[in-house]
Amino acid sequence: MKKKTLVIFFIGLFALLFLLTGCFSVSKSYPEKHYFVLSAAMSKKMSPSTSNAVLKIQRFRVSPQFDGQSFVYKIGNLHFKSDFYNEFFIPPGLMISEEVEKWLAGSGLFKYVMGFSSPVEPTFELDGVVSALYGDYSDIETPKAVLEIQFFLVRKVSSRPVIVFGKTYHEETRVKGNSPDALVSGWNLALEHILTRFEASLKNLDLNERKTS
Repeated sequence: MKKKTLVIFFIGLFALLFLLTGCFSVSKSYPEKHYFVLSAAMSKKMSPSTSNAVLKIQRFRVSPQFDGQSFVYKIGNLHFKSDFYNEFFIPPGLMISEEVEKWLAGSGLFKYVMGFSSPVEPTFELDGVVSALYGDYSDIETPKAVLEIQFFLVRKVSSRPVIVFGKTYHEETRVKGNSPDALVSGWNLALEHILTRFEASLKNLDLNERKTS
């Protein structure tokens, strides 16, 4: 009798646990991850090319502090943190390289502008380093989107490639609010300002292909 009673007790216990788990959800809800892209929109129409040079855009490198896809925030003088739930859709170096390629293709400064995977031998190569890419919330009253890019333009037609232009551009754009969407809008505006200044600098160079004998 004791054994039968014990079996009935465990059956009843399992039935009670089944009913309880059916009435109350034990699963935890976690914040949903969001993915973003950077985009630099030109405010002018595409210009006709006056150059016979071909430009290849190398994949931009990113400083190790900002090389991941997670957003990075500065929250103190020397205190940074990453955001697991808000990320770039693709690695930032690749994304910025593509935006630079599209911008310069519409500038009219080169006959052709190609990505780093093109097998064509170019007249110039453009290398870039993204040395800052973060949201600055160290002053909560004035949040900023910070972007800094260093450009190197290399002439390739001679036997010894030569850097013909190198400069670092730094932009800090005020952000309206603390949302990820506002931060991305700030980065986009900063990227547009940097590319506008970079394009203006290139206009002062001789970008035509020099024939070698």
